[in-house]
Amino acid sequence: MDHRLRVRTPADVDVVIGWVPDAEALYRFAGPGLTWPVTAEQVHESTAAAGSSAWVLEVDGRTTGHAQLTRSGDAVRLSRVLVDPARRGQGHGRRLLVAVIEQARRDGGRRLDLNVVVGNGTAHHLYTALGFAPVAAQPVPDMIAMSKDLG
Repeated sequence: MDHRLRVRTPADVDVVIGWVPDAEALYRFAGPGLTWPVTAEQVHESTAAAGSSAWVLEVDGRTTGHAQLTRSGDAVRLSRVLVDPARRGQGHGRRLLVAVIEQARRDGGRRLDLNVVVGNGTAHHLYTALGFAPVAAQPVPDMIAMSKDLG
């Protein structure tokens, strides 16, 4: 299986939006930052901020995962993580995260931060397995803030 992380293109946005069937899935993907029904314009605007980049995992020529990185100083925020529903449970989420963690390091990040929705046990378990740990301050009530040292 050939896989690679690459910069998201405009064509990828429609594919990724197609993985989001309803408002609940959108909230798990984007938190309160995007509104239902999600549009390509919203997704493009979410990565327009300085220091922000969007990435996709491509496996055997097919887009299977999406993640956004936003750098601020030596910290990088990981957000908008989503895997093609037809590919879940096949290791694509792990491949995506391993690749974006390495990308954050290459971009000079020393710490990677994220929020995961309370109740998203699959994502929480994977983040924990990859070395993320909950942080003391939990700024959003229905989210678990986690961090990983990229040292």
